[in-house]
Formats: sequence, structure tokens, C-alpha cells
Amino acid sequence: MSLFDYDQHILELINHNRIRTLDSIFIHITDTTYLVALLIPFLIFLYSYLKNNLPLKIKAWQIVASIAFDSIIITILKYSINRQRPFEIDNHIEKLSSGGSPSFPSGHTSTAFLLATSITILFSNNKWLLAIIWLWAFVVAYTRLALGVHYPSDVIGGMIIGTSNAIIVNRIFIKKITNQPNNV
Repeated sequence: MSLFDYDQHILELINHNRIRTLDSIFIHITDTTYLVALLIPFLIFLYSYLKNNLPLKIKAWQIVASIAFDSIIITILKYSINRQRPFEIDNHIEKLSSGGSPSFPSGHTSTAFLLATSITILFSNNKWLLAIIWLWAFVVAYTRLALGVHYPSDVIGGMIIGTSNAIIVNRIFIKKITNQPNNV
């Protein structure tokens, strides 16, 4: 059995054995991923302006920069690799959500893991927030499989890329801030 066969088999198991009564919830979660990605930095910006908190403003800018960087990387990879969606190849896969661009990597999963990693790096003292954001990220990843729009390898790739991009942008921000005459 090839890696592709395992990928397809695992996806079929998840897609066919999902709890169908949760489909509408999974569709809602997956459809709001990018809204959440915009809402989080917006709320941080808003709060930072209300409190006149420069370090918090910088954290919001870091999340925005991470999202932008991640979007560029994901788009380049999707169209360079150009992998077909599972429902386009396997007529046993039930497609329940949108998925128009190429399949690898999962952009939704990458964005969710980027946000979870960024929040962990920037707000590590808020354990309840970390638990919620990581739970949300894993649920987003699962929805992409259950709804039939990604292979497991697409989702794993999205997890790795999103996490890595958050770490890379954090290192760039740390280097930029520590090279400034007045550290924040």
C-alpha cells in the first residue's frame, strides 16, 4: 500500500464515520476560520488602542504579519504542487464544504495552527486562552477531513506550515525589536 493509499483510506474512514448530526457545526467552524483569523488581531488592536498599550499593538501587528506571510506561502505551495481535492479523485468522498483551490496544504488548518502558535508565543500566561485556541485549531483541522475537502497529509502539512510560519515571523519580530534603540 502506498502513502497515497493510506492517505485516501484514512480520509474515507473519517469522512464516512463522522457524526452526521454535527455536520452543520463543522461547516460553521470551518467557514468561520478566516473570520476568526481577522477578528483576533482586530480585537487586540482595539484593546491596545483603548489602553494605549504599545507592546500589545506590536503583538497585533505580529499576528497580522504572520497571517500575511502564511497566506503567501500557502498560495505558492498550493499552486506549485497543484494536488487535486479528494472529492475530485474519489467518488466515495462526500464533499460538504467549499474547496476550490488545490488541496495541499490545507489553508484553513495552516491559519488555525498559525493563530494557535502565535497566541501561545505572545500570550503564554493565559492558559485558558491557550486551551481554547488549540482546541479550536484541532477542530478546524478535523473539519477539513470530516467535510471531505482535504487528505490527512494536507492537514498535517497545514499544521506544520502554520506553526513554522508563526515561529519564523516571531523570530523576525524579536530580531527587529531587539535591534531598536529602545526595546519594547
